[in-house]
Amino acid sequence: MSTTQPPSFSPKSASQDKQPLHQAEENVHPLVYQQRCKDMWIAIFAFRVINALVVRTFFQPDEYFQSLEPAWQMVFGSQSGAWITWEWEHQLRSSLHPALFAGFYYVASKIMAYISCFPQFQAMILSVLPNLVQAVFATGTDYHTWQLADKIYGRGSNAGWAALFMTLCSPWNWFCSTRTFSNCMETELTIGALDFWPWGLSSEERSGSNKEKNGTRTSVLGNLGPESGLRGPLTCAFLAIVLRPTNGLIWFTIMMPVLTGIFSSRSRLPMSDYVSLIREALVCGVSVLLVSAASDRLYFGEWTFPPYQWLNFNISQDLAVFYGCNDFHYYLSQGLPLLLTTYLPFTLVALWKTSALPATNIRFILLTTVLFTISTLSLISHKEVRFIYPLLPLLHILTAPTVASFFTNTTTTTTKAPRSTSSSTTSKTTSLIHKPLLALFLGANLLIGGYTTLSHQQGVVSVLSFLRHEYESLHLDQFGKALPASSDPLAISSDETFAAFLMPCHSTPWRSRLFYPTLKAWALTCDPPLHLAARTEERLAYRDEADRFYDNTAKFLSEEVGGRERPWPRYVVGFQGIEGPLRQWYEGGGSGMKGWKMNERWRGHNTDWIDDWRREGDVVVWEFVDGSSRQ
Repeated sequence: MSTTQPPSFSPKSASQDKQPLHQAEENVHPLVYQQRCKDMWIAIFAFRVINALVVRTFFQPDEYFQSLEPAWQMVFGSQSGAWITWEWEHQLRSSLHPALFAGFYYVASKIMAYISCFPQFQAMILSVLPNLVQAVFATGTDYHTWQLADKIYGRGSNAGWAALFMTLCSPWNWFCSTRTFSNCMETELTIGALDFWPWGLSSEERSGSNKEKNGTRTSVLGNLGPESGLRGPLTCAFLAIVLRPTNGLIWFTIMMPVLTGIFSSRSRLPMSDYVSLIREALVCGVSVLLVSAASDRLYFGEWTFPPYQWLNFNISQDLAVFYGCNDFHYYLSQGLPLLLTTYLPFTLVALWKTSALPATNIRFILLTTVLFTISTLSLISHKEVRFIYPLLPLLHILTAPTVASFFTNTTTTTTKAPRSTSSSTTSKTTSLIHKPLLALFLGANLLIGGYTTLSHQQGVVSVLSFLRHEYESLHLDQFGKALPASSDPLAISSDETFAAFLMPCHSTPWRSRLFYPTLKAWALTCDPPLHLAARTEERLAYRDEADRFYDNTAKFLSEEVGGRERPWPRYVVGFQGIEGPLRQWYEGGGSGMKGWKMNERWRGHNTDWIDDWRREGDVVVWEFVDGSSRQ
């Protein structure tokens, strides 16, 4: 995207609140500023690539099962072993998001196959490739947050730099922005669209200087041109809504001042602007829907509209509640503190100050966007922090002036010219203040970001690497070729189930980390009761497969494991809490494998605290061997 600013928005005129910290570099040459933007993009991208490579932990299953598993199936076929969840079987998700990663999977795999890379090397590259792709979009989130702040507060303003500082030092961004969630893509599309949005449509703070004699404001799109001024942000907005229908709440709030301006003679735009807006919205909306429909037709094999299916299942059939309910105040009491961490006190002050601004101020519009979106999402029973992730860049921008005024001090020095002239030069110097407190906040952010990306829930990710390497050592030679069949009766065969995951469903990544389609594995499932009517006693009493396993381990293993669908594996993966019941059942004769022993093969620390007793302790891999011949 171009780094130049839309001519419909003047940074100088946007800083109408006259706060001292908005010291913009008004005389900076546009080419100098463009070069600065390019350099900053490269620096941010390098930062996010390191971020992507550092993340070693698990956050939430959708990172893999709503993006990478469908992408893996798109490229490597239905026999690849990808785990396709019930949402995809019932067409609740748009295929556009996984299709992006599928494209990179396809290109990378073809290149590596062409140059004859070892399968071990291919597995290593494909396991980190999606996060490197996401690093590009994380870079866009940071960059456009800075750019929009610069547009609001002025080029080179302290508040603009503070916004960039906040987004780069955010523990949540470090933890989440390079993960392959649709929410991360939604966040980049949203802030990118807002960065290039012609704010003259929504904001009237410049209307005093651009009114015609009849009271109607002059055209916002006349000089900008509808194609360059609207199609980019509108396309991004519609893509975000297709990926996450709840993103429509953000754009509803942004568009309301535009629509309500029709009924006010003071804020009404020329009719040509409204015609251009409607025309471009139709062009962009229809184009995005056609692309989405074609992609879904190719993936699902029939015409479908996932946003409708999503709304039908999650609202009409109330299936979202099956994955957890939260209090109405969840986003206020937990969501915002987790998103903002050490920024929270500054944000509260900033929101209070912003609420006193005129309703036509851009910052006030962003505030109403935040409040309306959170209020509406709070009415839905199932809540997750990542659902309000697209609001984080807006919160950073709104908080930036408060952070800048608290930690920086700008002094103006006037130097008189020689006596022969009457001119003088003015220079501005910005210095940091409250340095100990700043160091404390940075240190806290570093500790939070480091712990969440390196330690918290890292065992459930590293166990996949162990299993993959173990499979390679048993099946592949040093050149990546399959080993010949072994005469050892205890050696693993290509038809044997390699691993079973006896842990809460979707506790680990899957084929995008296991890689090999011949590495056969199964795990406990937790599909919702689609066959039961909503809000019935049968629905409330429903116990999924993972629930039944933890309700009575011995009964579940005796009745539901050992058959064709759930064959007994060579390795069992689970949290250490199941070791007692599992060993008692297996070595006590319940498995029918008399004389066989259960040995610990691998153990990895997972986390220091849990919110689910079933995930307590380390992640352990147990191997089952004949006690009479192996110890």
